[in-house]
Amino acid sequence: MEALSRRVLEGRLENLPPEKKTDVAVFLSSTFTDLSVERNHIMNQVTPVLNKYCLQNKLTFRFIDMRWGVRDEASVDHTTEEIVLDALRIAKEDSKGPFFLCFLGDKYGSRLLPHYIEAKEFKLLRRIAMRRGYDVTIMDEWFERDDNAEPAVYRLRSIDEIFTHYDDNEHEDLQKKDKAKWNQTQGKLQTILRAASDEAYTDRLISKESRHVYFKSVTESEVEQGVIYQDPVKDKVIVYFRKFLDIDVHDNIAWRFTDLKEGKIDSEAEELRERLKITRVQPILGPAQLTKYHLNWTSTGIDETDEQHKNYIDDLIENIIKKLKDQVNQCLKDDHKFSPLFQEVLHHLHLCKKETELFVVRNDILESVKERMFLVYDTDKKGLVTEPFNEIQNNVFWKSQYLELDETTFSKKSQEIKAEYERIQESLDRFDCKFIHSGFFENNDCDPDVNMRELYTQLPKFNYFSRPVVLFGCSGSGKTAMMAQVVKESQNWFPNSVSVVRFLGTSLLSFSIKDVLFSICAQILAVYKINIPSYIDLEKDYQFLVQFFQSLLWKIDTKDRPLVIILDSIDQLKDMNDAHAMHWLPVHLPLNVHIVISMIPSIHCCLENILCKMPHTEQYLEIPEMPVDIANDMITIRLRAQNRRITKIQRKFVLSKFENCPHPLYLRMILDQAATWRSTTVTSDLSVGDDITMAINKYFTSLERKHGEVTTQKTMAYLSASRDGVSVTELEDLLSLSDEVLQDTYIYHLPPNDKHVRIPPSIIVQMMTDIRPYIIVRNVGPLKILSWFHRQFREVCHARYLQGETIMSVHCQLAEYFEGIWFERVKPLSLYKVKKGEYPNADRGIRPQMIKHMHMYNERKLSELPYHLIKSHQFEKFRNLCGTNFEFLQGIVCAFSVFEAIMMLKLALQTMDFAGEIDSPQLYQDLDNVHKILLLSSENISRDRNNLAVEIISHFGPNYSGSESLGSLVRAAMSSLRDSETPALIPLTRIAPGPDSVLKFSITAEVFSRNSDDWNRQYKHVLCVDETKSVVRCIYTIGAQRYLYTISLENYGIVKSRNDVHLQAESVLMAGGDRFIVLENSESVELYEVSSWKKIPLKYSPLDCVAVSHSGRVLAYSAVLFAKVVVCQIGDPDSEPKELFRLDLENVISLMISYDDQILVVFDSEEKLTTYDIATAKALYTKEIKKDESQFRPKQHHSVVKEKLGRCVKLTRNNTLIRLDPSTVTVCSSDLRTGEHLHTLRASESGSGDLIALHASEKLVATVDRNKWGYLNVWRVWNLQTGELVSSPDNVMEPQTSGDFKTSIVSMLLFGSETLFLATIERQNCSAVKISYLGTETSLLPEATPYCNLIGHNGTILEMCLAYGDSSLVTVANDNTIKVWDFHRLAVQFQEKFGNNPDLERVRCHFEDQLLTESKTTIFDISRNNKKAFIATDIGQLIIHDIENNTIEYSQKTKDEPVEFLLVSSFGQLVVMATLNGNITVLSADDNEVKHRFKHSQEIVNCMAEENNILVVGTSGMAAKGSVWDITSGTLLKEFDLLYSLSVVALTSAGDKIVTSLFEYPLVLSITTDNNSMDMTQVDTAMTAASCVAIDNSDSLALIGSTDGQIRVIDLDGKYKFRLGQISSVMTAVFTPNGKRVVSAGYKNIFVWDLDQERLLYRVKKHTNFISKILFDETGKIMVTASWDKNIAVWDVPSGMSIATYYGHYKLNEVKITCDGGKVIFIPDVVNHIGILEPNKMLQHMMKGDRTVVRDSMLKAQALSFSGQKITQLTSQACTIL
Repeated sequence: MEALSRRVLEGRLENLPPEKKTDVAVFLSSTFTDLSVERNHIMNQVTPVLNKYCLQNKLTFRFIDMRWGVRDEASVDHTTEEIVLDALRIAKEDSKGPFFLCFLGDKYGSRLLPHYIEAKEFKLLRRIAMRRGYDVTIMDEWFERDDNAEPAVYRLRSIDEIFTHYDDNEHEDLQKKDKAKWNQTQGKLQTILRAASDEAYTDRLISKESRHVYFKSVTESEVEQGVIYQDPVKDKVIVYFRKFLDIDVHDNIAWRFTDLKEGKIDSEAEELRERLKITRVQPILGPAQLTKYHLNWTSTGIDETDEQHKNYIDDLIENIIKKLKDQVNQCLKDDHKFSPLFQEVLHHLHLCKKETELFVVRNDILESVKERMFLVYDTDKKGLVTEPFNEIQNNVFWKSQYLELDETTFSKKSQEIKAEYERIQESLDRFDCKFIHSGFFENNDCDPDVNMRELYTQLPKFNYFSRPVVLFGCSGSGKTAMMAQVVKESQNWFPNSVSVVRFLGTSLLSFSIKDVLFSICAQILAVYKINIPSYIDLEKDYQFLVQFFQSLLWKIDTKDRPLVIILDSIDQLKDMNDAHAMHWLPVHLPLNVHIVISMIPSIHCCLENILCKMPHTEQYLEIPEMPVDIANDMITIRLRAQNRRITKIQRKFVLSKFENCPHPLYLRMILDQAATWRSTTVTSDLSVGDDITMAINKYFTSLERKHGEVTTQKTMAYLSASRDGVSVTELEDLLSLSDEVLQDTYIYHLPPNDKHVRIPPSIIVQMMTDIRPYIIVRNVGPLKILSWFHRQFREVCHARYLQGETIMSVHCQLAEYFEGIWFERVKPLSLYKVKKGEYPNADRGIRPQMIKHMHMYNERKLSELPYHLIKSHQFEKFRNLCGTNFEFLQGIVCAFSVFEAIMMLKLALQTMDFAGEIDSPQLYQDLDNVHKILLLSSENISRDRNNLAVEIISHFGPNYSGSESLGSLVRAAMSSLRDSETPALIPLTRIAPGPDSVLKFSITAEVFSRNSDDWNRQYKHVLCVDETKSVVRCIYTIGAQRYLYTISLENYGIVKSRNDVHLQAESVLMAGGDRFIVLENSESVELYEVSSWKKIPLKYSPLDCVAVSHSGRVLAYSAVLFAKVVVCQIGDPDSEPKELFRLDLENVISLMISYDDQILVVFDSEEKLTTYDIATAKALYTKEIKKDESQFRPKQHHSVVKEKLGRCVKLTRNNTLIRLDPSTVTVCSSDLRTGEHLHTLRASESGSGDLIALHASEKLVATVDRNKWGYLNVWRVWNLQTGELVSSPDNVMEPQTSGDFKTSIVSMLLFGSETLFLATIERQNCSAVKISYLGTETSLLPEATPYCNLIGHNGTILEMCLAYGDSSLVTVANDNTIKVWDFHRLAVQFQEKFGNNPDLERVRCHFEDQLLTESKTTIFDISRNNKKAFIATDIGQLIIHDIENNTIEYSQKTKDEPVEFLLVSSFGQLVVMATLNGNITVLSADDNEVKHRFKHSQEIVNCMAEENNILVVGTSGMAAKGSVWDITSGTLLKEFDLLYSLSVVALTSAGDKIVTSLFEYPLVLSITTDNNSMDMTQVDTAMTAASCVAIDNSDSLALIGSTDGQIRVIDLDGKYKFRLGQISSVMTAVFTPNGKRVVSAGYKNIFVWDLDQERLLYRVKKHTNFISKILFDETGKIMVTASWDKNIAVWDVPSGMSIATYYGHYKLNEVKITCDGGKVIFIPDVVNHIGILEPNKMLQHMMKGDRTVVRDSMLKAQALSFSGQKITQLTSQACTIL
């Protein structure tokens, strides 16, 4: 098995094992009339049981019953037996396990004339017949020679060719006569042929088998193929013999049960029957496969009222069910457990092999592909290399980068750490102190300075590389066949190579580029035997997957094992993750790695996109038209494969048609028809169509003639209207539900069972046989889904069968089916065409459509039902069944992804918009709300798909009382979460923005690295919006490397691409109408072309500034070092800029170009302005800076002046320049061309600030006043055309008013069309965006009013930009999040609340109310009885929350400034609050009355602690200051001074000792004495900072954690006991409740130290960032941790296992747990002041100490690592392949 697996994964095409089968298709064989009762019971009773049983085993089951459904036309042209045997062959090929169920009774069955006889044999028989005196003219009349067969045959002519009325149902008399004639003719022919064959056999001229052809029945032919010629028969075949003991031939029905001839038993037939049973079948079968029944005869044959017969039927059905189940079980046991990856690779290899078998090698194309694969590029020369590939290859250094990374980098780091640890222990020996370290960390994932993901995606430096090869051509041009041939030949071109092949869109894992890359990486890792650490998660982060894939190609050893990756039909990828933009495709490949891709150039702009990324035309190859000589060879090959040929005239006809439409698909379609032509077929009678579309239409016409017009139309409609295709079983069900199809089917005979009416399976089998060449089959769970291979078929189907009202009707029918409404439900049928019948109780036998069966989701229902409900405009049903149905949404999220659910809802909303009116606005609102909630929570749901319920409750609130549909959704989510087998925390309050929020979605963005040193970095423009492509471009810092990420706004924050930024960029800007990107830092500037990410080569470097005109045609740049300004003309992306002129100017730091490309604006470092005419290079005018000699102006750095100019200089489309005049500190407008002053925009005596915002209309401009303290504190809005002041804040009554001197506006945007708003960020609240209402564009408010704050960030907002015109706002903050806000919704909400003429007082009150309700919680604590939470906010509020009843008990503003410290006293009677500036308030915990107010001696408070009513407050620093109070009396007990201390503080339980630190070394201070001196020689310090402090419950030990990763433990007498060392900074450390262990945490990892054993007990990891809190319940067996990754984890301490995780939306710093662990309380997003989480039932069991539950959970978690099905539930399909 291992060798087979290796061979398949290496891409070998030889000796491929069969693909995995998921169908159990059992052919039901018997004579018809005598066994109809048995067959009916089988269909009614066995089918549903086996359906259910097989589904449980991930299989599908169906019987193939051919007794009905073979149309009369088949008997007319003598193809009935061929059709039946074809169906049997398909069952044998497709079925997993049993495929043949046979009944042999007392009837031998129909014996038909052979459809054809080989010419040699026919002539022999004719001679013998003539010699024996038979009239052979009848043979000559009815058998016609066909030389197109190989070998030639004589074919029996169709009956209606001679008896023209045989099939004429409109003339019954003539038809009756012709049928009688045919029966007579048939008898004569059978007599002649049997006699002649008898003699020929006797004379040994033909074989026994050849002779038997003229005697045997159709049933015996079936038995031959199913039993006699089948090897093996075990577990494949079941046979029953049934014999009546005494048939009375005189009974009227005897003919139905035995073969009669002239009123007597036909002895010849009897002999043949018994010989078949006794001598041919019985010896082959074992007792488990053959069962015999003997019955007494009754006058009705099988009489179900007869006890013997009834028992027989019951036993038979029970026996069949048992045997089928046994055989299915056996096949499952024998099934090789190959991985999903193996099955995926095998599927594509089979496709490849199939394509190569009927392919005429086009050597010209293959040679061209080969040449391109061998092309080599030189990094230094930036072009093609002329040396031979092999010569360069031999000079390349080959070594696996993984090997180097693992063995060198990590080993070296470990040695360094080990040496450091030894040095530390030596230094501690003098203290008699034990150093316990955490290991040598070969796993560097716990080190925040090491980004393991980056290490695994770094590309090595290289001199030579190759590029992908791109084949393209129109649909049907033969790309797939050519790609298959490339796979085959590449194994010769590159000996011992590994082939990775994907025919995209042909399997479930080849539709999404994410799944494709995932499976390719898994295949490469398996073949090259590379292991990756468990923390490298390829499944969740698509952008990391792309980087990993590209780097993986460089990190495998391909010197002796080249890698060839073939990706066919890129256009077939779904438009997810921006697949068609081709960002995922690496364009630099190692020399022994080759990628070949193919595509249709016109679909999804694939070719255009890749040309932008790789504009090297030598790598592209368009597939030329197929030459006629190749087409001629193709005719021979394809027909020979079917043992056919055509005449010269027919060949000429085919080639003439091909010359007019030289496409391989067109040729293939003609040849599929040509395979049916006889040598006598006249070409003038042929109609094949002149192009592909016509040929497909002709093909559908032929299907309609063969299978019936109605049946064909419905089949094609269902196949083409479905979202992803349909399965055979689904088609059977759908056609069985169609009354039209059943009317067309049951014309000349009635259904065999009046209570079970379905379409005969034979019809489906025949149809599938005919369309099989043009469809692709892929597995979806247990189903094989059929869809068109070529898009032209789908297009023609839509044009032919899905027009007008038909398409809506078809979607309705598909929706009904996938809804499952017809399962076990009667659908009456009335037949009225020819045969008439009423079936009021007809059960159509439709399979159930549950959302989930056992542990497997019904992916078909989840995918198809919403699609068809939307397409059929059944929006209300869509809402109820899908959009607000929790079980359905959970199914989509688990089976696919949250983005699939988002796209489903988006399609519904877009369709409703397009449809116009809807019945209920509430319906639209419900769907829009769910859509928005999924957007807001997509990141958390992507991390864990079980989070859907939590997110719904978090956003809507557990007590949602709005829409009934949404209320039902919330209740279902709550019920699911409470009863879930997965332990979870349930939100008891709304803790995330609701659907009414203007926040659209949020993205985690690594703007700052996780290294704390990076957080002080200053960005200028960290983010910009590319309106052209609807994306955001943002600078990410990962480790020491900068990247530019492109993030889609249309696809809700999905990362589209990542580009390396060699410059340590601090600013990113779009330029040239979004054609270019400008990256800069304080030292240099670089310009890149967006589409190709190509750096624009410029003559001088480094650059100081760059400007590109709006048209993208003119470029200007300056290089201060060379004192040059260069102006260039920009052409095509491939051409270098053409220099227009050059200026010798010094200190130029800013450039601008007018919108009309005519004027260049130049600023120097002194802010002097000069303009130039670009056409003439002449200066127009200069504006010098007027210097006030009396004032000293310090010289500013160029970067500071440049940044200032970026904020305070604007240029309009009509060439108006707006700037802050540095001479007058006033904003002025002037004419750019003439320099003429237009208006002065000044309202403050102190002048204007360097901040200007221009409205999109360019009619309005906003400025900011500067007050005398230098703060930019008052904004103004001006009419740019008149220079009039039109709006100011409502707190500014006069233009000269300076406003609040503390306020400082740092950013500002002016936006809105009909309703105008101003967005500002103020330094005092820099994590929020303040929105002010200005009125309308035609009626501005002189005194504007604040409307709301956009609150959501947990850090300083660095940048805000408008997007989608003015309809969205994008903000990015140093909390590493990007948020997108919906300004359109904001305007609509404003309109709904306040109308067209808003009352400004109401608007102002709304803002003030929001300040109260949405104020941020700064700190909280819970009462000692766990019943109350005391909450302080950033506006000085005190809120008391009743935890038990989940209500606010008290709310009062007690301070005018934020409360930063709050605690409940150890006895629970008092609450202490402190502001940052030292104001302390003590309140009663019972009545909230203020007991005392006092002030710390210093203005800043850094720490606070209380025990036994003793309060200590500290100010940290070199001169640290502490104060101690008795909070019951308000008495100041003590003040003390320390050095480098009081960043943290704690008190013993008696309140008599203080624990703080000297730097990071613990200090113990007595409150009652002043003898607190310390011997500095006994201090172990590295002079780093203390980060946490803790005292154990017995007051015997204390610890200090520090930023150097050390925890120093002392006893309370000051004795240094232990030093505990972890790698990263210690964020928090605590003692366990029993005091025997210390638990510490830093970056990702939690360390448990056993102080008695003096060792690290264990290290666990759950979080992905720094851990900020560690808490225990009162038992010490449950631990709760919180992290900056926004997660809260619950741990079972004895097992060291994480048992539940809550994924939050906010960086978590403050978390509390009630003593019993029954509630977890934290500071959530701004929608509520606290969040309360409660364990669900499963988690409660675990927390109560049920170790069995914990163990089971651990086993389940382990099972998830190995169970593909479990993984499938929880992750995407792709995840299963690992």
